[in-house]
Amino acid sequence: MTSHKFVAPAKAASARPQNGRATAFYLLGILISTAMVWMIKTLGQDYGAFQIMVARGAVMAVVLAPFALMRRAVPRVSGTPLKLAGRSLMAFGGQAMGIAAIAALPLAQAQALGFTKGFLVLALAVLMLGEQVGWRRWAAMALGMLGVLIILEPGQDIDPAGFLALGSAICFAGSTIVVKDLTRDTDRLTLMFWGAAGQSALALPLALIWWVAPPLPDLLIMLCLGLVAILLQSIMLTAFRLGDVSALAPLDYLRLVTGTILGFLAFGEVPGPAVLIGAALIIAANFAASWRPARQAATPRVL
Repeated sequence: MTSHKFVAPAKAASARPQNGRATAFYLLGILISTAMVWMIKTLGQDYGAFQIMVARGAVMAVVLAPFALMRRAVPRVSGTPLKLAGRSLMAFGGQAMGIAAIAALPLAQAQALGFTKGFLVLALAVLMLGEQVGWRRWAAMALGMLGVLIILEPGQDIDPAGFLALGSAICFAGSTIVVKDLTRDTDRLTLMFWGAAGQSALALPLALIWWVAPPLPDLLIMLCLGLVAILLQSIMLTAFRLGDVSALAPLDYLRLVTGTILGFLAFGEVPGPAVLIGAALIIAANFAASWRPARQAATPRVL
């Protein structure tokens, strides 16, 4: 009886969110993500998106395979093959268009358009999951799309790569909805392994058409890209395990800051006022879409 009195509080304490530690992990993840963006944009000057995807996914699959087999994560996919395939297809489209957009667009513009994923998830939740979305979140989506229009500058010559960035955000939003369902009966290692293997398999035939033999320095960058992708996913999963999603989500917009700095220092890019104004509206739209009044905290959530 006495031991239970002391064990229970310890368990309760360990279950509390550790937002300070989670924030540290998340900020480290943002820095690692910025390094990944540099690798992708550097490789994108000489190699197609599909070849970069094959290199990244193959390295991830090879490294993760032994761990997946030891934990028997690979065979344990009964009931979910179609969902895994659908997630791989959407992630494939998101990766391909996202890599192409990063290679073609200034980094600040590409990342700003990528932030549309936040409110696109809400729209897809209505279409794919039948969830209800109130007027406030519909208004937030409209505000976000206004930001997109400002960034694309319809009155000017529109860069088609901007639509690649939007297409990537749509695909990743759909993948997020599927993953939300998959995580109920499929562990994260399975999702990571099959995601990497599936994307590599889908990209390989297309990559072979435009294949460019990389020299040793580029091969090393491709190897690092896959290894860093595994590290990034592990760090981000740790951050979300330790802290509240609501506390971590706003930190994601620091990617725009780090991306802008990277674009200026490494590639000489200076974002124009349209990109900055549009990015501000997109970020505001995401905050508005995710905000919940305190009085609703104890009530069932209605999007």
